[in-house]
Amino acid sequence: MARFQNYDYPLNRQNFPHSTMKEDEERIRKYCTYQERSSREVRQKMSEIGIRGAEAEKLLESLIDEQYVNDERFTECFIRGKMNTKRWGRMKLQSELFKKGITASLIQQGLSEIDEEQYAQNMEHLIEKWHRSHSAGDRQQLFRFLLSKGYESEMIDKITKPPHTLS
Repeated sequence: MARFQNYDYPLNRQNFPHSTMKEDEERIRKYCTYQERSSREVRQKMSEIGIRGAEAEKLLESLIDEQYVNDERFTECFIRGKMNTKRWGRMKLQSELFKKGITASLIQQGLSEIDEEQYAQNMEHLIEKWHRSHSAGDRQQLFRFLLSKGYESEMIDKITKPPHTLS
């Protein structure tokens, strides 16, 4: 879309007669091959290049049949990738997957497969990282930081609460 953003007219096949349906289908297949995509992302891309309506649904159906698009596989890859690289928590993962058009049942299925030990290690890594860059031990700032990463407030409370001394 970026290369066409200066034009005033909508992107469609009438504006780009040199682009055939076969070329557009190949463009979409390459788009899906490059990385995992959700159905919504593929629909949006098809709309951007001018494939709309029944034509778009027929192409999406064939992409699903040919395993170019699979929302369940996309969900698994998305969760694994964001947990490993950005160390996101469940809340942020859920929110971002919802934005990508993933159904609630697929989101819950994907989130239920998260390894609890890895999840806790990710949060501890973020806490250590936060402590290295902040001199004062402001618990509220740390709490907000972890919330912004998508961790649940109960879990943050449990891990960041100072130990009680018995006297």
